[in-house]
Amino acid sequence: MRLSGILSLLLLLSVTAHASRKGGDNRADSIMRLVITNATAYEQAVASYETEVYLKGRTAVQKRNFLMHFSNLVFPVEANQKETVFELVSNFSYDAPNNYRHDIRAINGNRTIKVSKQKEVLSFINMNVYSPTIYDKGIIMPVAREAFRYYDFHLENVKDTAGIRIYVIRFTPKQWSQKLLDGQLYIVDGNWTIDRVELNGRSTLSEFTLQMRFSRDPRYFLLPEEANLGVRFHALGNRLANYYHAAFHYKSVTWIEENNTPPHRKPLDQTRYFTLSSDTIPIIRDTAYWQAKRDAGLTPDEQQVYRLTPGRSVTDTDTNNFTPYLKITERLTNTMNLDYKTTRVKYSGVLNPFQLGYSGSNGFTYHQRIRISKTFDRDRQLRFRPELGYLFKRRQLFFKLAGDWEYLPQRQGILSLTAANDNPSYPIGVMQRIGQQLQDTSFLTAENLHNKFRHYYIELRNNIELANGLKLAAGLSFHRRVASEKGGQAFHDFTPAIGLTYTPRQYYWMDGYRKEYLYSHYPTFSVEVVQAIPGVGRNAGDYGRVEADMHQSIRIGLSQRFNYHLSGGVYFNRKSLYFADFRYFTRHYFPESWDDSFGGVFYQLPGVRYNTSDSYAQCHLMFESPWLLLQLIKTEHARYVVSERLYLGQLWTPDLPSYTELGYGVGSDLFNVGLFAGFERGHYRSIGVKFTLELFQ
Repeated sequence: MRLSGILSLLLLLSVTAHASRKGGDNRADSIMRLVITNATAYEQAVASYETEVYLKGRTAVQKRNFLMHFSNLVFPVEANQKETVFELVSNFSYDAPNNYRHDIRAINGNRTIKVSKQKEVLSFINMNVYSPTIYDKGIIMPVAREAFRYYDFHLENVKDTAGIRIYVIRFTPKQWSQKLLDGQLYIVDGNWTIDRVELNGRSTLSEFTLQMRFSRDPRYFLLPEEANLGVRFHALGNRLANYYHAAFHYKSVTWIEENNTPPHRKPLDQTRYFTLSSDTIPIIRDTAYWQAKRDAGLTPDEQQVYRLTPGRSVTDTDTNNFTPYLKITERLTNTMNLDYKTTRVKYSGVLNPFQLGYSGSNGFTYHQRIRISKTFDRDRQLRFRPELGYLFKRRQLFFKLAGDWEYLPQRQGILSLTAANDNPSYPIGVMQRIGQQLQDTSFLTAENLHNKFRHYYIELRNNIELANGLKLAAGLSFHRRVASEKGGQAFHDFTPAIGLTYTPRQYYWMDGYRKEYLYSHYPTFSVEVVQAIPGVGRNAGDYGRVEADMHQSIRIGLSQRFNYHLSGGVYFNRKSLYFADFRYFTRHYFPESWDDSFGGVFYQLPGVRYNTSDSYAQCHLMFESPWLLLQLIKTEHARYVVSERLYLGQLWTPDLPSYTELGYGVGSDLFNVGLFAGFERGHYRSIGVKFTLELFQ
């Protein structure tokens, strides 16, 4: 099939998927337009406030079997989760735009609540219902300016309560997506504010319900008075439910005064200062204290769980018989996380099936990873991250021993040392002499070509931020390429490198002393220059290499994204036999996670093509949306898909003037899978599949 015909078919299917729309309710739409208009102003109307928060939480194990020992690998809960009830009182203060402080004054429960769990529970009450998105932009709210693209609205009822007219608006998603909600909004007539909200959402292995009631006191009318969150998890024959209730008692609030002057540029520092503090462990058992703090009494079920003292719990006897075997199995098959003070260890597990991947060019792959980190004062960190991978189709083993010393985290100063092996190949001069033989497919995949010279290298590299968005990289690499035949000669390269990366107006936040880049509305530009130094080892290379790269991720609305990636490179001053080894044009042996950075990846391009040319230029485009082709298929299985992607890649090299790759992929919390087709000079060449399991990564 011609390439132009495939492009036309994909465009037609994409347009058809967006054509179906449901009708709404005219009266409800008129009300929601007023609400959405006000939401834009109300989103940032509060300058600061202080409140006392009473919070109650319960974890209920509704159904369990021996696989509950692995629950922490599927759900965000502790391993072998047990029934838990806890209560907490906190003095909560907020200062616009991103400063949150919880000062815990008292806590009680049948089990000790970890600090990480306290942060998770308290973070849910920081939600701004007037924001267009919630939970790190993962869910689109029905008050967003683009809400009519995603939701249908219906007026279900009109109520008069205490002299206030309330409109009950039912909202439903136009199309199924984990990024959308359904539920009800209770709208105050005249003010067009939210009196109450009921939200229902779901992900692959869970559902949640959030109810919030807002204050009718004119002093606090935009702030919640009560919130109830229920989260239900289900997988592996187990069911868990978490319930949280929060009540707010406000002490003060200040409002941002209306300002008609032109808005200032948004600050680049987007740090959310979330502070959780308490002078001592404030465990209070006094029942009179808690009765005074509660806005409602404990239920009989909660009272029963409360009577379970720490260390006592009800377990099934048949599960206990499996415990020794489960401990062994856990060490072999699970992704393990061990924390001791400032040291962390994460290991993928020896026999973990979720480390398997598949791609058309490499076949099945199996990947092993260990992450060991030690944190010092001022968030300086020492990391050790060895990797081991095996390609079954090519029967090749790849290793990587890497370590980092993050010596200046506030400037992203990292010194890295890496020792690894890489793609075997011929010298570039030999590949050029092969010439037209490369057009023979059987020759391209011959094992003797792939295994001709084995490649090992060691690299020392330093990265440091010179200014916000501007980073300098400098490195030294030593490469050794050894012929597979006995007695064959070896080639060596000693290559100092220097590079710059610049992103205009780079937004960031500070995690303690550590600076993390977030996003920018401008592209990222990179350039790297390498000069091999002759005389270091026998048959040492003498050449130069320069590469440039530009990439950007552009958000389209609230749910779609467009990525582009352009790069090119060339060898110059070639005074010896050398191997083509580009940084931005390289082979990926193991399928990437859905969240990995996109760019510079061809899935169907034969591996030998990466090492046959002394120059290249490539372009990669990707469009991501929750609503593409699967909306045409009305099936229950579509609920497991978070988003879909369309890929287009184009490559030019002197030996291959035109290579095009088209792809389509779907991603979820469980897996990601993609279908890719390669075309040479506009004619079909090959097709293949990429598959990666996301669970337990």
